[in-house]
Amino acid sequence: MTRITRPIRRAIGAFHIGRILWRGVIIAAPILIIAWMLYQVMNAVNSLGGKVLSLFIPERYLAWGTGILFVLVLVIILGIVEVYHGDKQKGVWQTIKRNTVGKIPFFGSLMARSDRKIISLEDLKKLAPCKFWLSDTTPHYGFIVNEQKVRGAETELDVYRPNVPTIVPGDLFPLKRRLVIKLGNSSAEILDKLASGGFIGSNEEIPVPWGYETEEEFKERINLTPLELAMRRLTEKGSLEVPGDTGTV
Repeated sequence: MTRITRPIRRAIGAFHIGRILWRGVIIAAPILIIAWMLYQVMNAVNSLGGKVLSLFIPERYLAWGTGILFVLVLVIILGIVEVYHGDKQKGVWQTIKRNTVGKIPFFGSLMARSDRKIISLEDLKKLAPCKFWLSDTTPHYGFIVNEQKVRGAETELDVYRPNVPTIVPGDLFPLKRRLVIKLGNSSAEILDKLASGGFIGSNEEIPVPWGYETEEEFKERINLTPLELAMRRLTEKGSLEVPGDTGTV
């Protein structure tokens, strides 16, 4: 009996060892890949910084890491200059930015601008939260950025819709005010709900009417979808029309 069970036990033992090795590979492989990528990036940065320093210092005096330290110091200096001079409309620093990073396709003009503004979580906390209709049946959460007047048309609201759960980046939609339901909840409550995928949130949402709305119009707008509102308007219009006398004498 032992002659039969012994190979089986060996096979089971080998199977467990294989599982352990496979689990180890699953954990170690991503770590090794990330470590290799970081090492390559650090080598590239060190090489770049070393080439610049070699113009002033012989290469035999440059230890490994000197180039990384040089690049790090250079980045810190550029950051300090940008903090104290980046908001000025005119100046030597703005000219340098326009002629360097400003030449980069797509993003260069944004990075070189002195009046650029990129939305952040702190900015969102200062905005009024809302729900809006991007389609006739599905509402979305968003934040009202500003009010935009449109010549010959009703006022629009620029609404920022954050991605879930990252919040930033997101999308910006110009929407008619009647399609936006302003909320009286704090922005932090809505941000917590979005960042947690709905697991954390307020116990109650508080819709707020626009100043021009009657109570009846407000209740109708927050309880009906745009499609339902349109159907109700058509029904009311049809019921008010009185058919003419088409009979003949």
